[in-house]
Amino acid sequence: MMRSVLLVAAASLLAACGGGGSEQTVDFSGREKGHVFYTYPADEQAGVSVHAPLVVQFSEPPGLAESDVTLNGPQGAVNVAVSWADGGSSLVVTPSAPLAFNSEYTLALAGMTLEGVGGGALNFVTGSAKRGAVEAQQQAADFVVSRFSPAENRPLMDFSTLRLQFSQPLDATTVDYGSSVTLTDNADNVIPVSVLSGGNRLTIDPVEDLTPGNTYTLTLTSDLASVFGNSLTGGASYSLVPEDSAPSETLVLEAMAADPVKGCNEDGVTRSPLTGAPINCVPLVAKLLGDTTVSKLSGNVFADLAYIPNYPDAAPLRISKGSLLEGEPLDVLIGGYLPAGFDSGDVTVSFVSDANGYLLPTPYSQSPEAPRRVELTLDLAFSTADSRANGAFTQSLLQVDLVGRAIVEEGRMVIDAVGVVEPEVLGIETAYGVLSFHMESYADQENAPQPVADISGPVLQSWQPGDFADRFRPGDPIILNLNETPDQTTIEPGVTLMLTQQGSAVPFQWQVDGASVVLMPDQPLSFGTEYQVALTDGVQDLRGNPASPETVTFSMPSFSTNAPRSPNATTVYPGYPCAVDPASRDLAAGEQGQCVSNTQGQAGDVLPLPTLPANRAIAIQFSQDMDTSSMVLGTSCDDGSVRVEKIDAAGNCLEVVPATLSPQLRELTIIPQAPWEQGQLYRYVLGSHSATGCGQNVICSSAGMPLQTAQLLAPESDVGGPDLSVAFVGAEATDNVFLPLRNLPKTDVNANFLVDSEETATVEVPAGSGVYPVPANAARLGVTGYGGAVTGANVGCGFTLLLQPLSCPDQKDTYLNGGINVDIVGWDEAEQAVEVTLYPPVLYTTSKDVHAQLVGVPTSVPTGPLVMRARYRDDGTGRRTLPLQGWIRYDEVEDQLTFDTALDLLLDAQEMEPLGLPLPHNLYSYPLDDVQLKGPVDFLPDGRMVIGLESLTAKDIDVNIGSGLATIDLAIPVGGVNLTFQSGSIK
Repeated sequence: MMRSVLLVAAASLLAACGGGGSEQTVDFSGREKGHVFYTYPADEQAGVSVHAPLVVQFSEPPGLAESDVTLNGPQGAVNVAVSWADGGSSLVVTPSAPLAFNSEYTLALAGMTLEGVGGGALNFVTGSAKRGAVEAQQQAADFVVSRFSPAENRPLMDFSTLRLQFSQPLDATTVDYGSSVTLTDNADNVIPVSVLSGGNRLTIDPVEDLTPGNTYTLTLTSDLASVFGNSLTGGASYSLVPEDSAPSETLVLEAMAADPVKGCNEDGVTRSPLTGAPINCVPLVAKLLGDTTVSKLSGNVFADLAYIPNYPDAAPLRISKGSLLEGEPLDVLIGGYLPAGFDSGDVTVSFVSDANGYLLPTPYSQSPEAPRRVELTLDLAFSTADSRANGAFTQSLLQVDLVGRAIVEEGRMVIDAVGVVEPEVLGIETAYGVLSFHMESYADQENAPQPVADISGPVLQSWQPGDFADRFRPGDPIILNLNETPDQTTIEPGVTLMLTQQGSAVPFQWQVDGASVVLMPDQPLSFGTEYQVALTDGVQDLRGNPASPETVTFSMPSFSTNAPRSPNATTVYPGYPCAVDPASRDLAAGEQGQCVSNTQGQAGDVLPLPTLPANRAIAIQFSQDMDTSSMVLGTSCDDGSVRVEKIDAAGNCLEVVPATLSPQLRELTIIPQAPWEQGQLYRYVLGSHSATGCGQNVICSSAGMPLQTAQLLAPESDVGGPDLSVAFVGAEATDNVFLPLRNLPKTDVNANFLVDSEETATVEVPAGSGVYPVPANAARLGVTGYGGAVTGANVGCGFTLLLQPLSCPDQKDTYLNGGINVDIVGWDEAEQAVEVTLYPPVLYTTSKDVHAQLVGVPTSVPTGPLVMRARYRDDGTGRRTLPLQGWIRYDEVEDQLTFDTALDLLLDAQEMEPLGLPLPHNLYSYPLDDVQLKGPVDFLPDGRMVIGLESLTAKDIDVNIGSGLATIDLAIPVGGVNLTFQSGSIK
């Protein structure tokens, strides 16, 4: 009976119009047609997505022309497309390009004035970027609370969830409930809560409803910090007195599918009267996925409404934590066209905190027909049934703001709302989707559906490293991907979630992101050590069901401490990972210069001057664990182990570029304070020295060895080299997706260019078959001929007493160490493929012994470390200035995604002493042209992308020693190069 009374009260509320002095009316100024009933965004709404459409709904078609619509921002008028929905009553304004971050915009309609609203037009402020320059990621230089919810003009209820937004993204490691964040009652008792953080958002959801009339205090201390190292200015404190929702009742609403059979993109589905888009569909638009990925959602929503007569101006409502919507599988299409080989499986959207909202008078009209405005803020978790898609997509989406309208039709409350979700794809690209949310209350509330019983708890679906521990490195997080979202209040380190090494507890930090539990050890995990991760049934889902207990075990790769070597930069972006000979640099001509070499006359190509888009950071990957404390940003010209400077064409430092360092164990990201200026010359410098040990302004490994920057100088193994200085030019922002890839797994785990006894080399597969496949990240060498003083040759092993070559099929390979940076450009219609830009990599290989008979006398010729430098493409003028191209295609015969590319390489054996003598040889910038590579694109169970490439043609390497005194003809056979590139951890 109470539900029926509630619906009558709600209908009365929705039928009531305004009545308060704060309400506004529409002055038509010459137009007499159409009242404004609704807008998205709401006037003065902050944090609006840069991809959001703008919606204005009228009481009837207003007769506006496209020229009557003006959107202005920081750069003036914005180009927009105008469309109509709901029979012409709803105006939809879509900017032709994403709006600027952290910027104010105004939507004006000619001849209409919204009285009392920001100068008569609709005003809103866009949100911050998740990547790029610091300025794009922050709203203010000081780290402060920029928004607290519920706002002062919205009642704080006993069932309210507290939500805060900050001027800068939070450092999640500083969010420590009971210390940096605390909610206490009037007796100073700490209140049990669930704390959710992500980006610049913090949600505090009390486990139990608060007591009406009691005073609570929310305290944030200055220990709370942003990712840019700024402490919360002055801390913050809020005194809170919740109001009474009783007698509340639950209103059951149905969020129905756009169509029970048809897909979201088909004709004839139910469309939103606000946007004209299919209702309850979650579209994901991204370069990686294209614009066709969409899932239908449906389910019942159980909304608790406070006693409406007590709140005529702002009726509070709650959707309880644990509520969920279910969706149909997403087609996973790379670039929007190429099937990945799997779909997502069923999609689940879970409410990970109590969602709060209000039914309010429309601020724009006093018309009796004006619908009520709905405001609703949701904390959601997105998960999928397929483990690969779940690992790639599962995540928490905090504080999704929906703005809508509510009306009563035929005894049912009908709510339509608009919001934008911005999930991450593979952890490297921010997708977006405009959600046209629609739900209707059941007319017969007494017989409305009850919540579906849920008796199953979380089950481990996939995990990192899983069965791929050889691809795992210190500093990588351990990730447990569950099939549903766990309740993080049930996770207690050392009790319900454990990380141990031989029974001893390993301290770690943790967080829940979607259906994933992410463990971050306080200290990097140790090579050659076995670890166990245990999840007990004390962990529960959002409805209180216990998890299936799991204990998983993995061992870190073996690591040799023998023959240590200084680390090198495996990739740099932008640029090329080698120190440059200053005499070869000509910045005015766009020339970076040649890699410095001990045979400078044979140093190879003059490298071009790269560009760096305004919305990107500088990114470096290292071959070994690094001492992050040695990475110090300089504050003046020529100062610091890491420097970023504006320079002139002569290379003179003009000024230091303010930036923030984000050092990791094997990575360094340099984030500029402001976007790179288009056309401006810059340089970044990674400091080193041509000596052993660490020193001032030197980047060092965790083993205390300096960064080795110039392998072509044939340095001693324990020294560094000249500073690695890379000049570049600022460029306009790009929407290409930057994807750094690592060569994993690899034999040379310690990156000393040797195969140590602890490291696993080529093996027979299957055992006893006599077949030795080229392992991942290796290249096979064989002898095809010899001449001069050489009367016999063999790779990997010597000769019998009769001087016949020994058989050693497991000793023919040299093992590669490196990485590559790529850009996903998008679909190319002519190629029927997704275009990928590859920035030329440098691969370092282990030394390989070539055994020879010198006039019948056996001798060994160690190649020393080999350097394989990929070359830029010819730009048509004879200069190599263009990055490489690759293509992701769908092979219908193999039913498989594939990747193909071609590389021109330069091979250097700077440390080789042929025949044990300091004889000259020709392996300096030795060309290996048109190395054709092709292989499958796959996804690990945890969602990481893996690209496997094999060489399609044979390549000859004709070694000439002493100007023809001796020759050895080597060859890489077909399939002799086997590369595996893998994306990094998604979390």
